[in-house]
Amino acid sequence: MTFRNSSALDRRTVLALVGSGSAAVAGCLGGDDGTETLPATEASTDQVPDAYRTATSLNGNQRDPDSLAAKSDLSYQPEPKDGQQCSGCAYYVPDKNGDGVGACTIVEGMIEPTGYCTSYVAHEGSTTGTDGNALAPVDAPGGR
Repeated sequence: MTFRNSSALDRRTVLALVGSGSAAVAGCLGGDDGTETLPATEASTDQVPDAYRTATSLNGNQRDPDSLAAKSDLSYQPEPKDGQQCSGCAYYVPDKNGDGVGACTIVEGMIEPTGYCTSYVAHEGSTTGTDGNALAPVDAPGGR
């Protein structure tokens, strides 16, 4: 065996170990349905930009990052249901950074304006904000 073959064997061994280690980590984080499940210590971490962490919803409630429900607990889906969608919900926090996605005062994470969950409550207030932008319901940009 020459040094060159020895290096190739070592490289293959390292790649095999890295590959199997990645598969093991992926197995711990993901379910069979292709969705990612975070470990319990990370699952409660609300991952939204700072502009949304304590933002105010359409009904005037302030978002509390420590008291949010998981999307799965409220059957969140990115599509509307029976004409109801998040952009028309009292708990919805409209887009604040121009990406077309908002947040919610009771559901963790980023929320599609066309989404829906079982906690939907129609927003009965104004259809425009103080800046003149439409609040509810709105079409999501970019085909979202």
